[in-house]
Amino acid sequence: MELHHNVGLLLMRQEYSTEGQLCRSCLKRAFWHHTLRNVTLGWWGMISFFMTWYFLVSNLLTYLRAQSELGRARPREDSRATVATGDEAQKLLGPFEHNVRMLLRSGDAPETIAKDLARTHSVEPSAAQRFVEQIRSAE
Repeated sequence: MELHHNVGLLLMRQEYSTEGQLCRSCLKRAFWHHTLRNVTLGWWGMISFFMTWYFLVSNLLTYLRAQSELGRARPREDSRATVATGDEAQKLLGPFEHNVRMLLRSGDAPETIAKDLARTHSVEPSAAQRFVEQIRSAE
């Protein structure tokens, strides 16, 4: 998943992006970050004017597709569902380290982050809590 914004500078332009696997709240935050910058800073310059429109449409489609994938990725509330523990849980959660760092920096409670990780990725709550605490202590 990749989102972009354009900053028009009359004679030149700059492009910024966010790329990665994002949780629902990080996806929403990144989408609005790029959308607001496109709308306010993207129009200044001939090429920038058109790139801004392209990025606005592209980001919207990316956002909707990612939201749909996140909706399908939710674990079933089935008591027979397997729950990862230990090293397996750490391996499953590893790709989301950046997301956890962003959530911690934005002030989200570590317990809330861990609970969401455990529910979303079918890992044991204590393993998710350890993962969040490892990241928190490394900061």
